[in-house]
Amino acid sequence: MSESSSRLRPGDAPVLVVDFGTTSSAAMLLAGEEAWPVPEPVTGAPTWPSAVFWDGQQMLVGTLAERRKRSEPESFAAEFKRGLAADTSVLLGRRRFRPVEQVVALLTALRAEAERLHGAPISRALITTPASYTSGDPRRARMIAAAEAAGLETVELLPEPVAVAFGPVPGPPFVPDDLVLVYDLGGGSFDTALLRIGERWHEVLGHAALDDCGGRDIDALLAGRIHAQGQQWLAPLISSASPSDPAALRLGMAVTDFAQRLKHQLSDAPAVEDFFLPNAPAYRLTQPDLAALAAPVLHRTVTCCTDLLARAGVAPHQVATVLAVGGGSRMPAVAELLHQALRLPLRTVDEPDLAAVRGAARWFPRSGPRRVTAATSPEPSVPLSFAIPGGTAHLLRWLVSPGQAYAAGVPLARVRLPGGALWDLTARLPGTLDRLLAVPGTDVSAHEWLALARP
Repeated sequence: MSESSSRLRPGDAPVLVVDFGTTSSAAMLLAGEEAWPVPEPVTGAPTWPSAVFWDGQQMLVGTLAERRKRSEPESFAAEFKRGLAADTSVLLGRRRFRPVEQVVALLTALRAEAERLHGAPISRALITTPASYTSGDPRRARMIAAAEAAGLETVELLPEPVAVAFGPVPGPPFVPDDLVLVYDLGGGSFDTALLRIGERWHEVLGHAALDDCGGRDIDALLAGRIHAQGQQWLAPLISSASPSDPAALRLGMAVTDFAQRLKHQLSDAPAVEDFFLPNAPAYRLTQPDLAALAAPVLHRTVTCCTDLLARAGVAPHQVATVLAVGGGSRMPAVAELLHQALRLPLRTVDEPDLAAVRGAARWFPRSGPRRVTAATSPEPSVPLSFAIPGGTAHLLRWLVSPGQAYAAGVPLARVRLPGGALWDLTARLPGTLDRLLAVPGTDVSAHEWLALARP
């Protein structure tokens, strides 16, 4: 029995909590109110590269994919979350894969590793998604479908900004009715959301996103600068002028990885010198150099925030704090720019790339039973209706079949609210389900008759 599985209490139904990111993903195994990370099995790191590699027979994910990308760069893919909306297939080696299929591969690996730690099957998942994945957005449906295809039967979604606000944030706790502006600069995208803090749920008052604005875009700018300044020692490494030539692809990957390494070192050091090749001159970069290079990207994120506040009709002084998360927020230039542009209190977390998964793992056991009891009438055959929170929901499945008896308080059906949370519709009194009036897969409304039952 693994160390984590030995700490699970009997009767705890395990939940796989996943923050599926554009460039990296993180997962935690949740049982009751206790949670443990699901580390990347190759490196032991708390995050998994959101990367895949098709070797002709199977899909490798995470670090295994990263290690193979230079041998066959045409078989490697990353940042496929960006393509989830169109879901257009791409060629990996000699086979085409849709982005949703690549998501399935990574989720399958996360579930398998969590089950290895737990020592038993896991069928429920809580996945954080950007606030822009609203009801009707195809990316939302595809993320759910991918998780189900990965063997996770019950899939719940939680908006990322709601998750991070429930996470461990240094300083005094947020209080109800606080307005919090979440600034989430990830590896592949930028998301911002305005939250009103609540007891069990934080309300998203507005959100905005830049799908082409993240840490990798800053890496690309720095890689371009390295290319331009290092032509003398980079040019001989390219055997073909064609950008699709494997040698050119490998060189591009190597330079981008080098740029990312320099950027990460500058999170803690004012200046860095590093060598791309043993015989190449040292490449020197300072925090002001990086800040100037990243300024176009970072200014777009600040404009995105100020535009969101304007659309929401909220003046900056009404915002209690800015909560900066995402791996990109480690850059010192981010805090400086936010302070200069917004003039608001800024709060950060110790490991910003784990803020969403940790917050989601804290929210789940504190979210309450999330059940609503049926209203009935004194007639012999009574209609069942439910005061669904928010007024509407999507009926996922009936948990009791017609002709089946049930006890009071037993869940009869499960619905998904527009925000992604799952709720169970329960029985107020014991009875027998007589007939279904609403079928799974349809949208239902509060107080609508969903079934008939006999007391």
